[in-house]
Amino acid sequence: MGLIDKLKNMFRKAPEPEKAPEAPAKPENTRQKKACKACGKMFSYDPSWEFIPNYCKDCKQKFMKEKEEKQRAGAPRKIKRKCKECGNFFTFPNTLEHYPSYCPNCRKRHKEAQKAKYSRKKETQQAAQKDSPKEPKKGSPKGSKG
Repeated sequence: MGLIDKLKNMFRKAPEPEKAPEAPAKPENTRQKKACKACGKMFSYDPSWEFIPNYCKDCKQKFMKEKEEKQRAGAPRKIKRKCKECGNFFTFPNTLEHYPSYCPNCRKRHKEAQKAKYSRKKETQQAAQKDSPKEPKKGSPKGSKG
């Protein structure tokens, strides 16, 4: 019976799971303190960051607002582009919502061509409607109420 007892004991014991190596414990306070270059206020940062800030959040927001105001207040920049049609370069202000693809001369011609194309399409639709006989609407005839 010794062999049977050994087999029973083998199957009774669950195999022990292998323990994963433990990660090194991080110290709780890894953040470091630094003084803001603008106001001197102390702020904390994590040394593992790729970019270590020089300014506190308040100063950074103030600088961003000032930068935005300067960009808005400044004269609009001129953007130079090549015309799709004639290949000449032309300039336009960056304040436009959509940048043009054509120079002013080609833009006029292109706009007129688009108008003509649209008006021809509209005329052909109107002519087709005039030529086709009108069919009465299906449903109850006019005047009869049921």
